[in-house]
Amino acid sequence: MIVVCDSTILIGLAKIGRLDLLREVFSKIFVPEEIFRELVEKGAGKAGSKSIKNTPWIEIIPVKDKTQVDLLMISLDKGEAEVLALAKQLGADLILVDEEKARKSAVIAGYDVMGLLGLFILAKTFGFIDQIRPLIAELIRNKFRVSDRVVSEILKRAGE
Repeated sequence: MIVVCDSTILIGLAKIGRLDLLREVFSKIFVPEEIFRELVEKGAGKAGSKSIKNTPWIEIIPVKDKTQVDLLMISLDKGEAEVLALAKQLGADLILVDEEKARKSAVIAGYDVMGLLGLFILAKTFGFIDQIRPLIAELIRNKFRVSDRVVSEILKRAGE
């Protein structure tokens, strides 16, 4: 399975010390260079920058179609635009992204999309975690923004 990931998912998992969930669920993820720069260079010293830099199962891939990135940047930031362009380049099966505009753009482009809380449901389904509620609480304690409505929906879907 080819999975392309945006920065928000990586930041959220790094903040709660659970980057391992991505490896357990997907084995490997792909990240465009701009996302890597946002996290490791611009985000140096912030949550997860060092662990993301040294993670062998996160593969950084340059986006070839710069014109597509430029066109996508009309409505998305550069990192999100590169995520969508890389997904097309690799023939991705799934895009991991939380920002609403990027999610809508990915769905319109025909991609399956999953956010961080959806990843938690998948990890629970596969038996990598027992409960989602403590992870969500830890995200919120670490100032990860998530609406009460979304939390309620996810906990309901997870049977918690």
